[in-house]
Amino acid sequence: MSTLTGPAGVVAASLTAFKPDLSIDTERTLAHAKWLLANGCDGVLIFGTTGEANSLSVAERLEVIEAIGKSDLPKDKLMIGTGCCAIPDTVALSKAALAAGVVRLLMLPPFYYKNQSEDGLYAAFATAIDRINDPRMKIFLYHFPQMSGVPIPDAVTAKLIKNYPGIVVGMKDSSGDFEHMKKMLTEHPGFELYSGTEKYLLDVLRLGSPGTISATVNVTCAQAAKVYANWKSDQADALQAEMTAQRVAMESAPAASAMKEMIARQTGDAAWRPVRPPFVAISDERYAALEEKLAQTQFRFPGTQAKAAE
Repeated sequence: MSTLTGPAGVVAASLTAFKPDLSIDTERTLAHAKWLLANGCDGVLIFGTTGEANSLSVAERLEVIEAIGKSDLPKDKLMIGTGCCAIPDTVALSKAALAAGVVRLLMLPPFYYKNQSEDGLYAAFATAIDRINDPRMKIFLYHFPQMSGVPIPDAVTAKLIKNYPGIVVGMKDSSGDFEHMKKMLTEHPGFELYSGTEKYLLDVLRLGSPGTISATVNVTCAQAAKVYANWKSDQADALQAEMTAQRVAMESAPAASAMKEMIARQTGDAAWRPVRPPFVAISDERYAALEEKLAQTQFRFPGTQAKAAE
């Protein structure tokens, strides 16, 4: 297995900002990525689930990727979600990301057709990789069965690791199944499996994981950074417990709309509120309930001294 290909620690599955007409606000999206890196994140994933990637067209994503390439964002701290149902779309997005200087690519399985064979799922990944045909790429499999409806079987992962050494290097495991994470990290030493929730950050670090790629660290990045900075210390378990409490509170609300509302309120930038259907804006009542839960933790919005619940 290759040495670590990117940032260890806390990686945010970043939000995508929209204009009032629901077109992508590229400037605000990239500015948010910079803000995350300045507020405790070691890396940023663009176009994950929280980034509403599957509500975006390939053309829209290509425009943002081109803008990333022209930006001063540190490309070695970025990962871009490129996995689509159609192999040509995956190939186009992946080649664009590589051309922009981002080599870490997150790939969903083809998720529309359910109950496909292991051979079929392997072929989908392998065909995309062969057609991208770029030795720079570092592929991370995106295992999120409760959202995609298509789990990535362990045997498929093992075969991809074996047949594409130095190319298929890791996974974002958003299954919430710690035993699965443990199995992957134990059976494939050096495999860069990131927990998809910061609830397991300390657990996976102790098993050799590079860290977490999480949605909620868009707003809990300060606490997550404390856990990572102190994960070998006597404080680690207490810091993890506090971060887990914050994550559990955040799970009580729809992630993207809740975090966009929080950013809008905390920064005074109402332009952060739009989400693209089928997502809808969070109601005042539900946001108030989230505030109550966060008030029971030590949550602080990054860059402020005030509780988000105040």
